[in-house]
Amino acid sequence: MLSDEVLDVVEQLIGPNIGLWSSHFICKDPFVGRKTPWHEDSSYWKGRVSNFDNIITVWLAIDDSNKENGCMQVIPGSHANGFSDYESVDGEKILFNTQFKDVDVSKAVHFELKRGECSLHDSRIIHGADANTSPNRLCGYTMPYFATNIESYPDKNPNFKVWLARGKDLAGNRYVNQK
Repeated sequence: MLSDEVLDVVEQLIGPNIGLWSSHFICKDPFVGRKTPWHEDSSYWKGRVSNFDNIITVWLAIDDSNKENGCMQVIPGSHANGFSDYESVDGEKILFNTQFKDVDVSKAVHFELKRGECSLHDSRIIHGADANTSPNRLCGYTMPYFATNIESYPDKNPNFKVWLARGKDLAGNRYVNQK
Protein backbone atom coordinates (compact mmCIF):
# COMPACT_ATOMS: atom_id res chain seq x y z
CA MET A 1 0.00 0.00 0.00
CA LEU A 2 2.86 2.37 0.76
CA SER A 3 5.41 0.99 -1.72
CA ASP A 4 7.09 3.38 -4.13
CA GLU A 5 6.01 1.19 -7.06
CA VAL A 6 2.32 1.78 -6.26
CA LEU A 7 2.62 5.39 -5.10
CA ASP A 8 4.61 6.38 -8.21
CA VAL A 9 1.67 5.31 -10.39
CA VAL A 10 -0.90 6.98 -8.12
CA GLU A 11 1.12 10.21 -8.05
CA GLN A 12 0.91 10.48 -11.85
CA LEU A 13 -2.88 10.70 -11.51
CA ILE A 14 -3.57 12.69 -8.33
CA GLY A 15 -0.31 14.48 -7.56
CA PRO A 16 2.46 14.17 -4.95
CA ASN A 17 0.36 14.54 -1.77
CA ILE A 18 -1.33 11.19 -1.27
CA GLY A 19 -3.55 9.80 1.47
CA LEU A 20 -4.67 6.19 1.80
CA TRP A 21 -8.28 5.56 2.86
CA SER A 22 -8.15 1.93 3.68
CA SER A 23 -7.61 -1.37 2.00
CA HIS A 24 -9.40 -4.66 1.84
CA PHE A 25 -9.54 -7.95 0.04
CA ILE A 26 -12.41 -8.86 -2.26
CA CYS A 27 -12.56 -12.62 -2.51
CA LYS A 28 -15.02 -14.79 -4.45
CA ASP A 29 -14.81 -18.50 -3.81
CA PRO A 30 -15.28 -20.93 -6.71
CA PHE A 31 -18.91 -21.37 -7.77
CA VAL A 32 -20.25 -19.38 -4.79
CA GLY A 33 -18.68 -15.92 -4.96
CA ARG A 34 -21.46 -13.32 -4.90
CA LYS A 35 -22.13 -10.66 -7.50
CA THR A 36 -20.82 -7.16 -6.82
CA PRO A 37 -23.67 -4.80 -7.75
CA TRP A 38 -23.21 -1.84 -10.08
CA HIS A 39 -22.10 1.12 -7.96
CA GLU A 40 -19.81 4.15 -7.66
CA ASP A 41 -17.40 4.04 -4.72
CA SER A 42 -18.03 7.75 -4.15
CA SER A 43 -21.71 7.14 -3.38
CA TYR A 44 -20.66 5.34 -0.18
CA TRP A 45 -18.44 8.30 0.79
CA LYS A 46 -21.02 11.02 0.01
CA GLY A 47 -21.06 13.56 2.88
CA ARG A 48 -17.90 12.06 4.36
CA VAL A 49 -15.34 14.05 2.32
CA SER A 50 -15.13 17.52 0.79
CA ASN A 51 -14.94 16.41 -2.88
CA PHE A 52 -14.25 13.47 -5.19
CA ASP A 53 -12.00 14.98 -7.85
CA ASN A 54 -8.85 13.04 -7.03
CA ILE A 55 -9.81 9.73 -5.47
CA ILE A 56 -8.71 6.55 -7.22
CA THR A 57 -8.65 2.90 -6.30
CA VAL A 58 -5.85 0.51 -7.18
CA TRP A 59 -7.26 -3.01 -7.66
CA LEU A 60 -4.41 -5.55 -7.39
CA ALA A 61 -5.12 -9.04 -8.72
CA ILE A 62 -4.06 -11.65 -6.15
CA ASP A 63 -5.50 -14.35 -8.44
CA ASP A 64 -6.11 -14.21 -12.18
CA SER A 65 -9.23 -12.10 -12.67
CA ASN A 66 -11.38 -12.86 -15.72
CA LYS A 67 -14.97 -12.99 -17.00
CA GLU A 68 -15.45 -16.56 -15.76
CA ASN A 69 -14.57 -15.85 -12.13
CA GLY A 70 -16.33 -12.48 -11.91
CA CYS A 71 -13.75 -9.79 -12.74
CA MET A 72 -14.61 -6.12 -12.36
CA GLN A 73 -16.46 -4.36 -15.17
CA VAL A 74 -16.72 -0.60 -15.70
CA ILE A 75 -18.94 1.69 -17.74
CA PRO A 76 -16.42 3.94 -19.57
CA GLY A 77 -17.00 7.67 -19.12
CA SER A 78 -19.59 7.24 -16.35
CA HIS A 79 -17.32 9.05 -13.85
CA ALA A 80 -18.36 12.36 -15.43
CA ASN A 81 -22.08 11.95 -14.70
CA GLY A 82 -22.28 12.74 -10.97
CA PHE A 83 -24.10 10.64 -8.41
CA SER A 84 -26.60 8.09 -9.68
CA ASP A 85 -29.87 6.70 -8.36
CA TYR A 86 -29.75 3.56 -6.23
CA GLU A 87 -32.22 0.93 -5.12
CA SER A 88 -32.17 -1.54 -2.24
CA VAL A 89 -31.33 -5.17 -2.98
CA ASP A 90 -30.88 -8.38 -0.97
CA GLY A 91 -27.42 -8.11 0.63
CA GLU A 92 -27.44 -11.86 1.25
CA LYS A 93 -27.39 -12.59 -2.48
CA ILE A 94 -25.03 -9.85 -3.62
CA LEU A 95 -22.10 -8.10 -1.98
CA PHE A 96 -23.83 -4.81 -0.98
CA ASN A 97 -27.42 -3.95 -0.08
CA THR A 98 -27.84 -1.24 -2.74
CA GLN A 99 -27.15 -1.05 -6.45
CA PHE A 100 -27.27 1.45 -9.29
CA LYS A 101 -30.78 1.50 -10.79
CA ASP A 102 -30.32 1.83 -14.54
CA VAL A 103 -27.02 0.67 -16.01
CA ASP A 104 -26.53 -0.10 -19.70
CA VAL A 105 -24.46 -3.28 -19.36
CA SER A 106 -23.92 -3.39 -23.13
CA LYS A 107 -21.31 -0.65 -22.58
CA ALA A 108 -19.41 -2.57 -19.86
CA VAL A 109 -15.70 -3.27 -20.26
CA HIS A 110 -14.19 -6.21 -18.35
CA PHE A 111 -10.94 -5.60 -16.46
CA GLU A 112 -9.28 -8.97 -16.98
CA LEU A 113 -5.99 -9.15 -15.09
CA LYS A 114 -3.29 -11.72 -14.50
CA ARG A 115 -2.09 -12.34 -10.96
CA GLY A 116 0.11 -9.39 -9.93
CA GLU A 117 -1.37 -6.93 -12.43
CA CYS A 118 -3.52 -4.02 -11.32
CA SER A 119 -6.15 -1.64 -12.59
CA LEU A 120 -6.98 1.86 -11.38
CA HIS A 121 -10.41 3.46 -11.35
CA ASP A 122 -11.92 6.81 -10.42
CA SER A 123 -14.18 6.80 -7.34
CA ARG A 124 -17.07 8.05 -9.49
CA ILE A 125 -16.98 5.44 -12.26
CA ILE A 126 -19.85 2.95 -12.34
CA HIS A 127 -18.51 -0.56 -11.87
CA GLY A 128 -19.58 -4.00 -10.70
CA ALA A 129 -18.86 -7.69 -11.21
CA ASP A 130 -20.70 -10.90 -11.93
CA ALA A 131 -20.76 -13.83 -9.51
CA ASN A 132 -17.96 -16.38 -9.69
CA THR A 133 -19.35 -19.35 -11.59
CA SER A 134 -15.93 -20.87 -12.30
CA PRO A 135 -13.87 -23.47 -10.43
CA ASN A 136 -11.23 -20.80 -9.71
CA ARG A 137 -11.13 -18.33 -6.82
CA LEU A 138 -11.03 -14.61 -7.56
CA CYS A 139 -9.16 -12.46 -5.05
CA GLY A 140 -8.18 -8.83 -5.36
CA TYR A 141 -6.77 -6.24 -2.99
CA THR A 142 -8.28 -2.75 -3.19
CA MET A 143 -6.41 0.36 -2.12
CA PRO A 144 -8.27 3.71 -2.40
CA TYR A 145 -6.01 6.78 -2.49
CA PHE A 146 -6.93 10.47 -2.34
CA ALA A 147 -5.21 13.80 -2.91
CA THR A 148 -4.61 15.34 0.53
CA ASN A 149 -6.35 18.59 -0.39
CA ILE A 150 -9.57 16.58 0.14
CA GLU A 151 -10.89 16.94 3.67
CA SER A 152 -12.15 13.86 5.49
CA TYR A 153 -14.86 14.79 8.03
CA PRO A 154 -13.96 12.98 11.29
CA ASP A 155 -17.51 13.14 12.68
CA LYS A 156 -18.80 11.37 9.52
CA ASN A 157 -16.01 8.76 9.62
CA PRO A 158 -15.96 7.40 13.18
CA ASN A 159 -13.20 4.83 13.76
CA PHE A 160 -12.06 5.31 10.16
CA LYS A 161 -8.29 5.48 9.84
CA VAL A 162 -6.50 7.27 7.03
CA TRP A 163 -2.77 7.22 6.33
CA LEU A 164 -0.51 9.86 4.87
CA ALA A 165 1.08 7.76 2.13
CA ARG A 166 3.34 10.41 0.54
CA GLY A 167 3.91 14.16 0.62
CA LYS A 168 2.05 16.44 3.03
CA ASP A 169 -1.48 17.09 4.20
CA LEU A 170 -3.23 20.09 2.64
CA ALA A 171 -6.66 19.91 4.32
CA GLY A 172 -6.06 19.45 8.06
CA ASN A 173 -6.78 15.72 8.10
CA ARG A 174 -5.77 13.43 10.94
CA TYR A 175 -3.58 10.50 9.91
CA VAL A 176 -2.84 7.46 12.03
CA ASN A 177 0.85 7.55 11.07
CA GLN A 178 1.41 11.20 12.14
CA LYS A 179 1.49 12.76 15.56
